[in-house]
This record gives sequence, structure tokens and C-alpha cells, in this order.
Amino acid sequence: MSAEQERLELLKATSDEIAASLPVWDGEMPAVLVNIVDPVTRQLLGHRFVSAGRLPGRKHLRLVEKAS
Repeated sequence: MSAEQERLELLKATSDEIAASLPVWDGEMPAVLVNIVDPVTRQLLGHRFVSAGRLPGRKHLRLVEKAS
């Protein structure tokens, strides 16, 4: 297994852990879309809608005004 494949597997496992730890959107409260992005390639690894009122404080979350 190459170093890049190993890095991607570890990154995928970490992103799955992060996504699983976020509160699920209840469909009623305002929601925030959380994207999980590979910091090296900028590839989107996953995303999840999270209830804004229950979102834990995260340093790396940022507001994106315009989605593509």
C-alpha cells in the first residue's frame, strides 16, 4: 500500500468519525451544511446537515455564502 493510499484511508476513517459525532438535523431547526474536505487535494469527502442550535463549537467551520 502506498503512502498516499494509507493517508486517504486514515483521512476517510477520520471523516467518518467526525460525521458520526455531529448531531443529525431534526428537519425543523435551522440547519448548517458541514462539508468534510481533504486538506491536501480539496476533494469533498462527505457532507451532512446539522441542526444549527446543537452544533458543537469547531475551529475549522466557516460560513460559505455561495454554494456551487
